[in-house]
Amino acid sequence: MRLSRTTIGRAMVGVGCVGIVMSIAAVLVGQGLVDQVESSVDDSLALTNDALQAVSDSIELTTTIVETIDDGVSSIAATLESVTASLDSTTDALGSSTDFIGGSLPDALDAVGSVLVTIESVASSVDAALRTVSLAPFGPDYDPDTPFDEAIAELSAAIEPLPEELRDLSTDIDGLETSSAAIADDLATLATNVDALDEQLSQVSTLLERYATTTSQAQVLADDSRDDLRASARQAKVLLVVLGVVFALGQVVPIWLGATLIKDAAVVRTIIARPPDD
Repeated sequence: MRLSRTTIGRAMVGVGCVGIVMSIAAVLVGQGLVDQVESSVDDSLALTNDALQAVSDSIELTTTIVETIDDGVSSIAATLESVTASLDSTTDALGSSTDFIGGSLPDALDAVGSVLVTIESVASSVDAALRTVSLAPFGPDYDPDTPFDEAIAELSAAIEPLPEELRDLSTDIDGLETSSAAIADDLATLATNVDALDEQLSQVSTLLERYATTTSQAQVLADDSRDDLRASARQAKVLLVVLGVVFALGQVVPIWLGATLIKDAAVVRTIIARPPDD
C-alpha cells in the first residue's frame, strides 16, 4: 500500500510540530530540574557553611579557654618556683640553725653553767668581804638588795634548763627540716608536672590554630562552591535553551517538506480534476 503525498506531508508536519513542542517542554523541564538541583546543592553547602561556622566558634571559644588555663598554669609554675626556692633556702637555714641550737649553743651554756657554780662559791666570799670593807669609815657603801652570790645562783638557775630546752628545740627543728625538704621535693615534682601541662597546653593551642585555619579554608571553599554552582546552573540553563532552539529549528525542515508535499499533492489533484480543452 503506497502512502499518498498528502498523508506523508501531514505526517512530516505533525512530527515537526511535535518536535517543536517537545523541545519547548524539554527546555522547561530541564530548567526546572537545574533549579531544583541548584537549590538542593546550595542548601547543602549553606548548611555545611553554617556547621563550619559553629565549629569555628567552638574552636575560638576553646582557644580562649586554653589560653586562660595556660596563663593560670604559667602563674602557678612561677609561684611554685618561688616557693620551692624559698623552701630550699629555709631548709638550708634550718640545717644551720639545728647545728647551732642543738650543738654549739647548749654546749656553751653548759660550760657557762659550770663556771657559774664556781663563781657562785666565790661570790659569797666576795660579798662578805665587800660588806666588811663597807663597815670601815673610808670603805665603799655596799648594801645591795640581792647579794652577789644569790644573783649568781639565780642566773645559774635560769641558765640550767636552757641547754636541754635548746636540744629539744633542735630535735623539733630537725624534724621541720626533714618535712621542709620533703615538701620541697613534692613541690619540685609538682612543678615538673605543671611544666609538662604547660607544654601540652601549648601543643593544644598550636593544634587549635591548625583546626581554625582548616575550618576557615573549608568555609572559603564552601562559599566558592556556591558561586561556582550558581554560575554552572546559569550556563546549564543557557545551554538547554540553545539546544531547545536548535532542535526546534531542526523541525522546520520536515514541516517545510511536509507542507511542500501537501501543496504538490493539491496541485496534482487540481490538474487531474481539470477537464481537457476542446
